[in-house]
Amino acid sequence: MKFMNLLLLVSFSQGFVFGLSILFSPFFRSHINKYLGYSILVLTSLMLNVYLDFEGVFEMYPDFMILYDIEWIFLFPVFFFLYILKSINHDLEKNRKMYWLYVPFFFSVVINAFFNLEVAYQWFADSYDYTELVYDWVFGFQEFGYYSFNFILIMWSYKVISEEKYTNYPNNKWLKASCIWTFFLVTLWIIIDIIDMIFGISYEIGISIICTSTSVFIFWLVYNGVYRLKLTGAYRGLVSGIKSDISGISMLETLDEVKSKNQMVLSNSFSEDNRYFQKLENLLKKDYIYRDPNLSQEAIAKRLNISTGYLSQIVNDITKKNFAVYINSYRVQEVKDMILNTEFDKYSVLAIGLEAGFKSKTTFYTSFKKETGLTPSQFKSNHKKVPNF
Repeated sequence: MKFMNLLLLVSFSQGFVFGLSILFSPFFRSHINKYLGYSILVLTSLMLNVYLDFEGVFEMYPDFMILYDIEWIFLFPVFFFLYILKSINHDLEKNRKMYWLYVPFFFSVVINAFFNLEVAYQWFADSYDYTELVYDWVFGFQEFGYYSFNFILIMWSYKVISEEKYTNYPNNKWLKASCIWTFFLVTLWIIIDIIDMIFGISYEIGISIICTSTSVFIFWLVYNGVYRLKLTGAYRGLVSGIKSDISGISMLETLDEVKSKNQMVLSNSFSEDNRYFQKLENLLKKDYIYRDPNLSQEAIAKRLNISTGYLSQIVNDITKKNFAVYINSYRVQEVKDMILNTEFDKYSVLAIGLEAGFKSKTTFYTSFKKETGLTPSQFKSNHKKVPNF
């Protein structure tokens, strides 16, 4: 028993460290990676519950038994499935019907809360007939549900990643491998339960096998999916076969293009020929997106279908300016053009600055002075043509 407790302690401690690191570390954190973090934390919580059960915590404090009874395993396949969808930018990730995947978990919360209120607090006790039969049926349905639900979503995940249009994704093999790993864990879990029902094997033996396998899976998942492949959020723009709607072109990047782009990121070396920089320039020069005073780095990254970190790297390396200064330089240039244009003579300098996309007078004057060495009024006085008579 001491060995089993030690194994569980190490397993869930490792899981919590990995899961929280993915969610809160600036190096790993991303909109996509958070679902991987949630998946790991769910598995870790399950192992923590087993550890607390072995330590007799729930016997000492039966009021907390509901934390053990709720089938958190319903959440794992949901988070893992969403992680797969978001990793490949699948259309299903934006489908609101995906919220229905949480229904089995909430069903488990409700029935177990009701059961624990009756058992622990004697609420509703003996208030209806056939209590035991009803609970047997409901919990039997729940048990069948978490087996089948995990199987269905894992198989669905594998089917999605196996679709032809995603086969050239560089991380496709790893995502498939993670699905196979998960399928193996679910299958092992069911087999051990069946063997236990037939042959009555030791509960500790079965749990030790499952927890050891889960611990190895978590380590493998984190090392290969986050550490080795770096930020999955960045991979959405680097290695996920990007679908671009900005220039009206839809294409799937080849593996060689992705490898080349990944090497550029690692070496922090970009040129003006960079595909995403060209698209960004096109948005600024032709669509004039800088005129939007609420324009954000996140919004542009989303339109380019890359991470904000990758966008920042491109801008910093090529222009030698940070993102805000780079965008404001376009606004300053438009202000200069408008000042020199007689059509805008009736407008005040501040009105012109706001028209160009500056959000405030302070930002406008500071950016203009930094870019030109002059205030807007000085520039207007120095460069405005004097009409000939």
